[in-house]
Amino acid sequence: MRVAPLGVAKRGTAVGSSTTSTPGGRPMDIISRAKWGARAPRSRSTVSWSQRREFIVHYSEGPTTQSVRSIQDFHMDGRGWADIGYNFLVDVSGRIYEGRGWLVVGAHAPDHNTSGIGVCMIGRDGDSTAAAKRSIRWLYDEAVRRAGRNLAKLGHRDVYATSCPGNELYAWVRAGMPADVGDDDMPEYVSVGMGEAQDFPPNTWVTIDWGREYSDGGRHHGDGGGPSFVVGPARYAFTANVRVEGLAAGTELQARAIEHPESGGSAAAGPLAEYVASNGATFVHYNVAADTVPDGHRVRFQVMHFGAETARITSGTAKAFAWPT
Repeated sequence: MRVAPLGVAKRGTAVGSSTTSTPGGRPMDIISRAKWGARAPRSRSTVSWSQRREFIVHYSEGPTTQSVRSIQDFHMDGRGWADIGYNFLVDVSGRIYEGRGWLVVGAHAPDHNTSGIGVCMIGRDGDSTAAAKRSIRWLYDEAVRRAGRNLAKLGHRDVYATSCPGNELYAWVRAGMPADVGDDDMPEYVSVGMGEAQDFPPNTWVTIDWGREYSDGGRHHGDGGGPSFVVGPARYAFTANVRVEGLAAGTELQARAIEHPESGGSAAAGPLAEYVASNGATFVHYNVAADTVPDGHRVRFQVMHFGAETARITSGTAKAFAWPT
């Protein structure tokens, strides 16, 4: 499924997130609606904390690569709802996204949308990770702090005839949503940068070469150079940022991840994002929240533009987390 475009930002553009903390004081960052590109709701109604009695866990029953915006589009356009159905969403890397928010009535569980806070893990049965579970528990603890009392811990199937949130995640909910869920959320970290500028001809996918290595304890970047920065088999998440010069304002660009086979052959293309060049230098920010690269493949990053002249990619960085499988 295509990732919703993240846009082109000039250096220094502020990002949108709110920070609260758990009762233990651990900070919790929630990616705001503005940051993930939410549509305005058609309508909304609010409740008080005295009306909140339940915390209901869901899964999206789609790929872990689903964007929050694509889920919102399906809920609003496919189901005719006023907004995305959930109050919050969590991806398998543990990122938390604001849905309707704490005190807005959701559309996630009939007869329980006023009493229940609906939290959705983006993924299918078996996709849940320690990082996702800890973030869901994080949200529960924060809800308890705000409500001033415990809330019932429920899976969607506890209040509706459904298989949601899948057997694996539901078993964790039934066990009381324990916060101690192991260490599979401790990834290998990779940080790389471009060593020199690259030509950027039109209508051609250009693979970024990462000539500088800042961190790579898991040896994903090979011998400290080259275009690959995550080696399979692994789950991974990454962000890449490149600076492009020499494009006319309004020129369309695209970016994507690819999983390149070590034995040769065609690469598998990942989520595609689209951008528009700005006046002066253009900054492309690309993000994959969660994906899986198979054995014998390596993750690389590519960009392409549809202008008339050859431009230059003058600098760039990529940061990745990899969970070997």
